[in-house]
Amino acid sequence: MMKTTLLFPTPLWEIPKVGVEKQPLLDFVKYVREEDPNGRVSSNEGGWQSWDFEEQVCDTNPLKDIKDAILRHAYAVCDEWAFKDYILKMTNLWINVNKRGDNNVVHTHPGAVLSGAYYLDVPDCCSGNITFMNTFDKIHMKEAWGCNANFNRAHHNEYNDDEYDVYPQDDTLLFFPAYLMHRVHKSSSDEERISISFNISAYSRHYYGIYPSEGNSTKNVPIQVK
Repeated sequence: MMKTTLLFPTPLWEIPKVGVEKQPLLDFVKYVREEDPNGRVSSNEGGWQSWDFEEQVCDTNPLKDIKDAILRHAYAVCDEWAFKDYILKMTNLWINVNKRGDNNVVHTHPGAVLSGAYYLDVPDCCSGNITFMNTFDKIHMKEAWGCNANFNRAHHNEYNDDEYDVYPQDDTLLFFPAYLMHRVHKSSSDEERISISFNISAYSRHYYGIYPSEGNSTKNVPIQVK
């Protein structure tokens, strides 16, 4: 009997019903958009995107609750990912508002270990799903020998899928490796879809002195980074 083993899977974590109070965040989004109506352009085609909020800045405004919730769940995610003796830092956090016709092109999040999005306010239908993608080189290696006629693209499973779709829901939090390619499809809704994206870096808490002095009693004792 043939045995099939899936090697080196890529994790995607989804946490529903995070429980963050919605209205203060919606009010803050409105305030930030009024202060900076142009926002910035990054992966977004259309829509509005805020500039980055650093972690310490989030502690001074209504983003604190969602920032704290993100980091709390991020530690659980990284524990499952087999991290050990580490600390996490939210590198940056930003707000996205997409409406009809807006989308985000294919991109990754260089410079981070973990990335994700919190869906604050999502229309009931058709506001643009997020698609996670296999890398182009891996797709090419598998399919270089043939053409579209040689692949059953209607038969989706973990062996041949090159894309995976998530349809956002209110108060849901996603985590994924920062290297994972993804895009957001065009919204077909007249209502705004508001999300909060973020990047997280990990740092070791297990360091040794490089040149401990001879006879130093702290030789080979881990230095705890705070």
